[in-house]
Formats: sequence, C-alpha cells, structure tokens
Amino acid sequence: MTAVDWSAVFEAEARRRKVRPQPGWGSGARLDPVVARSVRRFQRAPDQAIAEDQRYQAKLVTRLLETAAPEAARSDVMSQLISDVLALGYYRALRDGTRDRVTTEVAARVFAGLERRLGYHVDRLRWQRITASARWRARAVLETGGVLVGHGRALRRLGVPWLAFVTDAWARFERALADVHKGPSVRPGPRVRARPRGLV
Repeated sequence: MTAVDWSAVFEAEARRRKVRPQPGWGSGARLDPVVARSVRRFQRAPDQAIAEDQRYQAKLVTRLLETAAPEAARSDVMSQLISDVLALGYYRALRDGTRDRVTTEVAARVFAGLERRLGYHVDRLRWQRITASARWRARAVLETGGVLVGHGRALRRLGVPWLAFVTDAWARFERALADVHKGPSVRPGPRVRARPRGLV
C-alpha cells in the first residue's frame, strides 16, 4: 500500500480555496444569539496577520516533539484527534440545524476540513503504532462532557439532544481508533467534494 502524502492533500485544498467562491456574506447571516455565542467560544479565529507564523511555529514544535519525545508527540496527536472528533459533531449540528444559508455553507466547509484533519491524525497514529488505552477513552469522555457543559444549550437549539451528541461522538471516536489499527492508509482516489446542504 502507498502512504498518503498529506502535505500534497493539504496543499491541493489550499489551492482550491483560492479559487472557490466565498460564502454569500453580502446577504448576512442569521444566527440564534445562543448559537452565536457558542460558536464564538468554540473556535476563536486567529489574527490573519500572524496565522501563517503560528502554523510555522506549530510545525517546528511538532517536529521537535516527534524527534525528541515520541511518546509526548503521540499524546499530542491523540489529543488533537479527540478535539477534532468533537468539533465534527459540533459543526455537523451547526450545518444541519440552521436554516441560514451562509451559516450552513460555512459550517459545511469547516466540517470538510475537520474530516481531512481527522484522517491525517489517524494516519500519524498508525505510523506511530499507538495503542488507545483506557486513559484516552477517559480523556474523550471528559472532553465530551466539557463540550456539553459549554455548548449544550446551543446544541439543543440546533436540534441535537445531549445523548445524540454523545452517541455520535463516541461512535466516531471508536471508528477512528479502529482505523488506527488497520495499518497505513492507501492513497485516496478522486476527491468527492463536500457540498453544503441545499447549495449548488
């Protein structure tokens, strides 16, 4: 099997973003105030002036950890996987639970990016041959509880009861762990674009 060249995957997506039309900002977005506050807390957008510098520093630190402290690097990747699993559930709720066209499109784009990142995390853990322990499952449970405490009200406004969010997040986490144990992934075929619900 041939390993996925994740750098090429992300670079190709960056090129697509440059030519892809922007969401329809001119029409404005209508968000429930509770949901708007939740989105603001869930993900703070980086200052564009320093975003590239932040990414470069993150790459340096990641490389340092992988070289000098493999166990610490694995822990960091698993933490990112858990965070992205929960973020996928959150942005799916935002994508499917709103009737606002702009919000739906933005949430769909974020969701598609998170799916790519999750695949990247799974691949890294495969190569590092990490074994998911009870400690990581406990960490996933705690972080899920944190999302429910901080964003449960917004999720309910979006039509996602807490039990549905937990069930979906846990199933996605277990699928990711199962994928980790399957061995290195193969190079993906033609990409199927994630299209926001209701948009062309």
